[in-house]
Amino acid sequence: MKPPVPSDLHAQSDDQQSAATLMFFGDPHGNFEPVITAVERFRPEAIVLLGDLQARRPLQVELAPILDRTEVYFIHGNHDTDSDPDYDNLFGSELADRNIHGRIVEIAGYKIAGLGGIFRSKIWDPRRPVEEAAFFSADALRRSMRPEERWRDGIARRHRSTIFPEDYQRLLQGPLADILVTHEAPVAHPHGWRAIDELAEMLGVQLVVHGHHHQNIDYLAEGMITVAAPFRVFGIDKGSHLTWPRDPLRESGWASLPEDLLDLAAQVFGAEAHTWLEKPHEKLDGQTPAAFAAGGGSDKVRSILNAIQHGGVA
Repeated sequence: MKPPVPSDLHAQSDDQQSAATLMFFGDPHGNFEPVITAVERFRPEAIVLLGDLQARRPLQVELAPILDRTEVYFIHGNHDTDSDPDYDNLFGSELADRNIHGRIVEIAGYKIAGLGGIFRSKIWDPRRPVEEAAFFSADALRRSMRPEERWRDGIARRHRSTIFPEDYQRLLQGPLADILVTHEAPVAHPHGWRAIDELAEMLGVQLVVHGHHHQNIDYLAEGMITVAAPFRVFGIDKGSHLTWPRDPLRESGWASLPEDLLDLAAQVFGAEAHTWLEKPHEKLDGQTPAAFAAGGGSDKVRSILNAIQHGGVA
């Protein structure tokens, strides 16, 4: 896996500091404006959409403003098979080959494994042995159906977002990976699956990123996993994103601090932002700005940063 962002940001050019390597986006559900805006701002090498795209037009049309600015990849979600347009605008788009479901693809220097869709117990409950699955593959399901039951001479549209054992096993038989992206969540989530953790461990990944549940979750910061866990896990909300590698300012464990405050600190102090946030401040009753903000005083910390930015004193 690539090394994290260097701690010495002074050693990077302005372009390097503003450019991201990878961005992961939570379920768009037809709204691609947050994706386009973020790509235009951060200029990542590549992006991965985590399912439930529900494009209202062919995906290459929806993302036309950024196709010459970044590489686009995705996995599908359960809602991408809700209707014929949902299906056709994704799986029938010119970007259909960028679906990394069931594959391990090198993207922006990382080997990324993809598992789109959801588990449906009528096909396969992964809490049970794979031998007990009703159908091992989509082809097995198709062969069990009468011609008049098929959709476009294949399995039902709905089940084209179902995870079959064959999809899962294909990943297990592939090479090791750096990152696993899934629509379903791992077991630490209340509605997650141990099968996701087991896949991540078998692939040797250091990072798991998922969508589906419309929550921004840093599992480590929330105490849902420990530092002893074999990989980091993030859930991404609808309309939100995760930039990877993480900004070291956000890796400090300050999950409760507002994003705009961290951004402002970085603007004012650059690489010294971490130092300033952790240094006791006389205008904050001797507390550090980070502690004061975490205790509900983020507005006052923000006002101090604004004063410094406009010629005041620290």
